[in-house]
Amino acid sequence: MSERSRGLGRDLCGRVHAVTGAECYLPDTHYPRPHHALSGESWHDGLCTLCAGSGLHTSTLCPRCNGTAFEPVDPDTYLPG
Repeated sequence: MSERSRGLGRDLCGRVHAVTGAECYLPDTHYPRPHHALSGESWHDGLCTLCAGSGLHTSTLCPRCNGTAFEPVDPDTYLPG
């Protein structure tokens, strides 16, 4: 049996919440809707403003995003870029 090809709309998002570690189970095309975990938790996130998405800050794991490169944000006040 052949492995199903990967690609937009075929993969799960898999984004991990920076604080709780919950993983998003939605398809990778769910943006701009919030991420959702099987636990019922939902969240919005954006590129980490401390490590700029590298996951590291001063050569150690970024304390704001816990190395995930994304930090939870309030969608009502978040200004990307």
